[in-house]
Amino acid sequence: MFAFNRLIFLFSIFFFILLIDLIAESKLLSYQSEYKITLAESDEIRLPGKTYVDQANGDLFIDWVNNCENSWVSNQRMITRFINSHGVGTLSEINYSLNEISNASKMDFVLEVKENADLVDRTIGKAERKKNIEVIFPSSEKEKLILPKDVLFPHSFLKDILKNLYGSEKLITRKVYEGTIPDKFFNISVFFTDRIIKEPNDVLIDGVINKFKKIRMSYYQDDSQTPIFEQIVHLNEQGVASFFRYDYPEYSLELKLKKISLVNLNCN
Repeated sequence: MFAFNRLIFLFSIFFFILLIDLIAESKLLSYQSEYKITLAESDEIRLPGKTYVDQANGDLFIDWVNNCENSWVSNQRMITRFINSHGVGTLSEINYSLNEISNASKMDFVLEVKENADLVDRTIGKAERKKNIEVIFPSSEKEKLILPKDVLFPHSFLKDILKNLYGSEKLITRKVYEGTIPDKFFNISVFFTDRIIKEPNDVLIDGVINKFKKIRMSYYQDDSQTPIFEQIVHLNEQGVASFFRYDYPEYSLELKLKKISLVNLNCN
């Protein structure tokens, strides 16, 4: 009887966890969004002889689409114009595409970086969850990458954040591989603040919940105790972000939502 009761208990736990996953999945929206990029204010003291970013502006375009329950597809294009303290301008363009299978067993990605319209780097990656996670780079001389089995892919990481968005935990840490730095994964610390933000009604549309939680994330690599960058995000329970702030060692960028539209695929 004890073994039978324990089996029922374990099944109940499994069903409850599965139900949480299904609820979190059902809340996620498929959408296209646009963000305005500006240079954020900084209190950093400028040192003589060092080059700084004086101006930055641009746009970020994000597609985040549920591909008929088979996978989550994301396309991102970030175009930023920089002018440094010597008056020299640079146009940076980053294109990133992701296709993550819904059960998080596989992920494909393409990363393309351009500077002043010249291609700097293009990486195609395919990651598969086996005993560990194996990443290969077709059409490249990059060696196969082996990652720990507890590393998450981006969509799985987003779902994990949403599960904890209004929970009791104020800090979670996760290992995440997304391919933006192809040969490494991130150790990410996520801090959930108590601040709730409401956006102006002219920014959002019907179907998007106007209740955004402020979270802070620090991105680490290897065994470093210093983050390579930090991020602030205003995120709602549907997986929509209304604001980003990226704090890099030498400058900071703010990205504010200026347009969003929902995507409905015909899966019949």
